[in-house]
Amino acid sequence: MPNVTATLNATGTVAQVFQVLTDPNFLAATIPGVISMQNLSPTQAIWKVEVKQGLIRRELTFTVDHAPMPPEKVAFVALAKEVRIEGSLQLKARDATHTEVALDLRYEGQGALRYVINNLVAKSMKEYPAEFEKKLTARLAAS
Repeated sequence: MPNVTATLNATGTVAQVFQVLTDPNFLAATIPGVISMQNLSPTQAIWKVEVKQGLIRRELTFTVDHAPMPPEKVAFVALAKEVRIEGSLQLKARDATHTEVALDLRYEGQGALRYVINNLVAKSMKEYPAEFEKKLTARLAAS
């Protein structure tokens, strides 16, 4: 399974960062290509995501389960017919007002288009850590 890992820095306490990361709307807003999100429960949602590269476009529908593990971890699994994405965000206090966020994502294409899907997802995930950190920083600053 291909991986995306990064260590990010957030201005806020572990509790403040955890609160943001357990918001399913925030999580969906950080995923590249999300077209829509429907909450089914506080820990389950449906995400429609468009993945594209050049002329190739594919709309994927994910069932997403996220599992908050207070006070320092959020994990999720996103399943679509074509791809499975698993991720976790591990929080660690750097000091009284800063939190380190260890991001770990794993994804794997499924079926006959496995290699094509892996390449498409890899392209959208390449810049994911930096974009995620920007959105997390903006959300924490707005709180």
